[in-house]
Amino acid sequence: MRTRSDAKLRVAVLDLGSTSFHLLVADASPTGRIERVTRERVMLRLGSTIAAEGEIPKAIAARAVECARELKAVADAHGAERLIPVATAALRDARNGAALAQSISRALGIPVRVLSGLEEARLIFGAFRRRIPLGNATALGMDLGGGSLELAVGDDSEVYWETTLPLGVARLHGELVDHDPMKRRVRKEIEERVESAVAPHRKRIRSRAPKHQLISGGTARALARIVEEGGGGRTVKGALRVTAEEIDRLADRLTEATHAELLRIPGLKRNRADLLPTGAVVIDAVMRSLELSELLICDWGLREGVILETLGILSGRSGG
Repeated sequence: MRTRSDAKLRVAVLDLGSTSFHLLVADASPTGRIERVTRERVMLRLGSTIAAEGEIPKAIAARAVECARELKAVADAHGAERLIPVATAALRDARNGAALAQSISRALGIPVRVLSGLEEARLIFGAFRRRIPLGNATALGMDLGGGSLELAVGDDSEVYWETTLPLGVARLHGELVDHDPMKRRVRKEIEERVESAVAPHRKRIRSRAPKHQLISGGTARALARIVEEGGGGRTVKGALRVTAEEIDRLADRLTEATHAELLRIPGLKRNRADLLPTGAVVIDAVMRSLELSELLICDWGLREGVILETLGILSGRSGG
């Protein structure tokens, strides 16, 4: 007989992001255990389009609506009992983002929740502290997406501070990168953009003396795969521990490679090849600006945070 404590909800989170639309279907228990059933991703690069034009062109918006409809069909086919669509920086920032959110809501038959940057940061940090044991230690949590970088500081029971910065990978790539391989002046400009955005928050972050530094997002996980394929990093529960030196060397390697050379790197997926050098530079620059010696690249992030919020257990001890 199934008890209340082990009853599972099959939930689907549709993450309408700046780089991709990502569906996660998972079985979630009231104890915070999340077991993946399936996931699907469609790369739309809305962040790059917004960086260039300030809005999402009609043809791309129509494609976005159709992709959302297709991903809902996948969730339905896998027996999802609840679909939760959430949107982040692209729909938050585009001039026609609200209109696109409404169009997607109509296509899904479910309202799209457009997250504020602060909501996004809190959801992500909630996922971190359920996934990785923090104890009573303070942690800095980060999520690098296509349109923004979220930062939050907290511990196992509370988020003390959070912010969102316009440092998304697709956004910066669309605004600044125009050569293959990346020009040194472009790398320097990205680094300066990161330093300028992070500097006003450095004192506040340091005052909390975070013991752990965690990051999530597709770019961070893509970098983790490359580090692992090369025999680097160290696996801990739910994350890969990488050093500042490993990230710096990887940023050098990726920015100096042509697109064709990137495609030959073990662990690098074709659909992220053009964006990954920019993402590596951003993470490397954040680590330099905050003087971080290492990062835990976490396999949970926003989508898991949304599930935990749905279960009503966003805070609390680590789960599985």
